[in-house]
Amino acid sequence: MAGASENVAIQDAKEAALKEFEAGVRRSIKQADAGLVKTFKTKEEFLNHLKNLD
Repeated sequence: MAGASENVAIQDAKEAALKEFEAGVRRSIKQADAGLVKTFKTKEEFLNHLKNLD
């Protein structure tokens, strides 16, 4: 029965990761709605921003 308990543990870990991801998406949407995040009009502008990060 060790296989069954391993499957439960894996499923619990996946559920926890999914809940954490969902919470992060909700947080990000709220921050974007509040104007707290940087936005980019073009892909090039975004890529330039990434290249200049230090």
